[in-house]
Amino acid sequence: MLEQVLADVRAAGALSILDVKRGDIGSTMAGYARAYLVEGAPLAADAITLSPYLGYGSLRPALDLAIEHGRGVYVLARTSNPEGDHVQLATGPDGRPVAQQIVDEAAGTNRQVLDSTAGGSSVTGSSVAGTNGPGAMGPVGLVVGATRLDTGIDLDAFNGSILAPGIGAQGGKVADLPRIFGASLGNVLPTTSRGVMGAGPDADALRRAAREQVISMV
Repeated sequence: MLEQVLADVRAAGALSILDVKRGDIGSTMAGYARAYLVEGAPLAADAITLSPYLGYGSLRPALDLAIEHGRGVYVLARTSNPEGDHVQLATGPDGRPVAQQIVDEAAGTNRQVLDSTAGGSSVTGSSVAGTNGPGAMGPVGLVVGATRLDTGIDLDAFNGSILAPGIGAQGGKVADLPRIFGASLGNVLPTTSRGVMGAGPDADALRRAAREQVISMV
């Protein structure tokens, strides 16, 4: 079923993000990356979500394939569930919260990609669009919940896309997005799932619900 959905999305010329939250080490992480980020793979998507809690460096196989194939990844930083606080806001030896360390690592990867592209290196695909100039975004995005009125992290200089789940059933509100994301608001992709899927299984009702959600976020 998922393979068919992804094929239909591609046929419609739309972009797909798979919320798989993959995180592992070595060959297992490489296997996940090949399943989702290589052209022609049955489950290939334009972007996937990743969990960095085995260490940001453990994501390297997925980061490399995303860059090579012109795709993207969204790394969990400040998730929409309250249970994440004690891990994501724990501070390291330098005083930065774990979530801020993830933000900074992701920004560093994006800088490397953007700098290499601006310098003439070849990066396949389109995930690094607009790489020459202010506002350019790299292929590594973040997941930051729209339920977080105070994220506890600094996103102002982040150079990637931000996926913001939690609107609707989890309590997040579109009206709160400017307060949450400030100067990064233009990079934010707000999402809602149950607000659309709850209208099913009737296809017309699903389409209406999707349109209503889009209108509410514009």
